[in-house]
Amino acid sequence: MGPFEYLLLFTAVILGLAVSDLALSLHRLLGAGARVTWDWLAPMAAVVAFLKIVTQWWIWYGAKALADGMTWEMFLALLVSTLLLFLLAAAALPDETDAPIDLAAHYAAISRRYWILFIGQWLLGNAFSIWAQMAIGHAHFDPRTLISPGVVIAAVAAVLVFVRNRWLHGLSLVGLIALYLVQSFGRSLVG
Repeated sequence: MGPFEYLLLFTAVILGLAVSDLALSLHRLLGAGARVTWDWLAPMAAVVAFLKIVTQWWIWYGAKALADGMTWEMFLALLVSTLLLFLLAAAALPDETDAPIDLAAHYAAISRRYWILFIGQWLLGNAFSIWAQMAIGHAHFDPRTLISPGVVIAAVAAVLVFVRNRWLHGLSLVGLIALYLVQSFGRSLVG
């Protein structure tokens, strides 16, 4: 096992746990049946978290050339970014299903935390990417990279931390789902 496989395996375990948490939470919700008052925002937040996890793993697979030069500090930043992604996924759906569950109330209770985790993971993930590309890939920082769709996404997420408008949250979640699907559509791991 080379450095890439070794590093990817450790982060993949954390991402796998995040997907497992989403699946178990959904399983519990479906099993709770009539005790659940369904709403669209929490499940959409779970879909965004799921697509963000899958997209992250896909991106890491394509960064195989960077693994050989990764330092301990870089790996620590990568792990913290991965843990933030796990926490994002864990927040999306409720864990406890013994009492009645109102998914609208759940989303209202976790939305600020969800979007703070989203922004934190985005910032750390992008900082790590720029750092690794500059230190290992000998890339040069181009300030124009700060004007990208990702910056717009982070800005919208920052607004969602403070604005409680359900329709704005819904449109943002739909937009993120579409973005994650479109940006990866048709791509393969090799080539």
